[in-house]
Amino acid sequence: MPSSEPAHSPSGAAERQADVVPRRPRPDQIEFSATSAGPVIEVVGELVEARTGWVNLFPEVDEDEARAVTPNAVASLFRAPGPPIPQATLIAPTDSRRGPKPPQLGMSHGLGTAVMRRLAAEGLEKPEEWKVVQDHVRRGLVIRLDDPLDVDRALTWAIRAGTLLCPIATTGGWLAEVHR
Repeated sequence: MPSSEPAHSPSGAAERQADVVPRRPRPDQIEFSATSAGPVIEVVGELVEARTGWVNLFPEVDEDEARAVTPNAVASLFRAPGPPIPQATLIAPTDSRRGPKPPQLGMSHGLGTAVMRRLAAEGLEKPEEWKVVQDHVRRGLVIRLDDPLDVDRALTWAIRAGTLLCPIATTGGWLAEVHR
C-alpha cells in the first residue's frame, strides 16, 4: 500500500541531515620564504608527530606573469593537465589498519614531461633513501620519504623543486596551506 506521506516529508529531511558529513575546517595559511620557513617546519613537525594531515605549498609569483602562463579554454585542451604554477604537497605519515604509511611529497606541475631528470640536470638530486613512486607527465611527481621524516630537508627540497619547475620567476615568497 503506498504511503500517504509526501516523498519529501519533514521527517525525511531530518534523516538526510543526519547523514551529512561535517565540513572540513578551512586550512590555516602561513606566508613564508625559503630563508624563513621556521613556522612551516614547526607545523609540519606537529603533523608528523600527530601522524595526520598535509601541507600544500605554493610559490608566490607576479599576478600578471601568472596570467600570461595560464592557458585559455581552447589551449587547455592541448596541454598537460597540471597547474601552470607548481604545487608541492607534504603528507604526514599515517597509521592505518594495513600498517604504517610513510610520509610523501607530491608535486603537480604543467610541464607536460616527467621532472626528475630535469631536476637532476638543474643540480637538485633527491636523497638516496627517498623513493620515486611516480614521475608522470599528467599526474605529477610522488616521492616516498624516509620515516622518521627530516622535515627541514623535505621542505627545503620541495621549495627548490617548486622554484625550478615554475615556468616564470618566483618572488621568493611561499604560501603554506595546512590541513590538519
